[in-house]
Amino acid sequence: MFVLKNKLFMKILDFFSKYQMFIIVSGLLLTLFFFIDKALGVGIMFVFFLSASSLVVIGRCKEEKKRKILSVLFLIVFALYILSTLFFYYTKFQPFSDGYGDYIIYGSQAEQIAKRVHQGNFSLQNLSVQGISLSHSYPVIVGYIYAFTIPSILVGQIFNAWLIALLVIFVYLIVLEIGGTQKEAFLTGLIACFYPSLAFYGSLLLKEAFVILLVLISLLLALRILKKFSIVNFFLFYITLIALTNLRFYISFAIILAFIVGWVLISGCKIKKRIIYGVIMMVLFGFLPQISCGYDYFGVNILKQNVNIQSINFYKEVAYAPVQPKDDSKPIVPGQRVQWSSYSAEKNSTVIIKAGFENPITFIKNTTLSYLYSLFGPLPWKFTKRSQLFSLPEIIMSYFLLFFVIKAMMESFKNKNKIIIPLVLFSFIVVSILALYMNNFGIATRIRMPAFLVLLCLLPLGFKNLKNISIPSLDKLCQ
Repeated sequence: MFVLKNKLFMKILDFFSKYQMFIIVSGLLLTLFFFIDKALGVGIMFVFFLSASSLVVIGRCKEEKKRKILSVLFLIVFALYILSTLFFYYTKFQPFSDGYGDYIIYGSQAEQIAKRVHQGNFSLQNLSVQGISLSHSYPVIVGYIYAFTIPSILVGQIFNAWLIALLVIFVYLIVLEIGGTQKEAFLTGLIACFYPSLAFYGSLLLKEAFVILLVLISLLLALRILKKFSIVNFFLFYITLIALTNLRFYISFAIILAFIVGWVLISGCKIKKRIIYGVIMMVLFGFLPQISCGYDYFGVNILKQNVNIQSINFYKEVAYAPVQPKDDSKPIVPGQRVQWSSYSAEKNSTVIIKAGFENPITFIKNTTLSYLYSLFGPLPWKFTKRSQLFSLPEIIMSYFLLFFVIKAMMESFKNKNKIIIPLVLFSFIVVSILALYMNNFGIATRIRMPAFLVLLCLLPLGFKNLKNISIPSLDKLCQ
């Protein structure tokens, strides 16, 4: 025991002797940060903690080349998003919602939860008595982070920056899973981190980063299950879906539908096992809404409330309409739960397209138009405010990438590369939900992010020259 302790002590001394200058400079900088801004000082310490923890986990990867690539990719993306976070935090840059949004609500809820934790109250019951109305668990997670650090929105934004660095890693892993090379996967991950909506919403205290991370994790696990069924992978898949269902119910359902279709069409299991496992999984999927949201089996009641003509018309023609009622009252649809918050500030970004249920041809025409708006919008000629010009980089980037994504789908189906079916189907379902319920570009750019990032994973299959791009340091890293 003494020998072991002595060896550990010698390793610590050796570490300090090697990196003593770095440790001293880091200590001085942290002291300076605390002097300038306490939130910044705590935030930087949080960055070091998250970085070290992530690199330790990545370091457990058995393949040395993959371990190095993942470490470099994580550090690059995390560093970029830390800078982005600091910019948004100190400049208070918010051109779209006039300084009001869900991130303000989440921050306030997280602070109240942190206060309860400091008082020794770890229960989430009776929150409504204190005016804390939670529709999902994201503010709770941030609240506990606040409780162990400080209740500053900067700390929450740093947490989101870390989530984005992680989700880019899963973009990399999905590209490898569908047949991309290490280099293609790395470049696709870098491209993903420059996705404008992700850079903007991911730097605010919003649940989007967490939702996208869970989407990518669940789809990666789904692809592996479809290739070769594993109880461990299915368990992880199910746990991920529980968390995702809590954060965004319909996104989770889109993954389940895509997975079921994939299981029927491309599962690696023999027919008998495919049927037995499929029935068991379907039964288990039904419990997801109960476990995560407290709904009934398969969320039948909440689906009845939302999947009907009245609800669809409400969302398309009233909820995000440019003009509110004169008495400023909130329109209510009987039996429907309506989340009415920051989106009122985004009403000028709404294009009213009626559902057209009165005529089948009108319904198909209007839904197709809504789908195109959801996929390609905001269209430049629909801009009504100067602030919407900030969307132009995303529009240009999206059109360019979608060309290669469509090409990738055509090439894959031509070569019978069926593994991409769940990815394409998931993206199609998400955009279809947007087209059916929402005509607001501000919301569309948020909700469609998982769909776009999943489609981005197909880029190497359509852009064959991606692997021929020569970057000496990257070439050396991927060799």
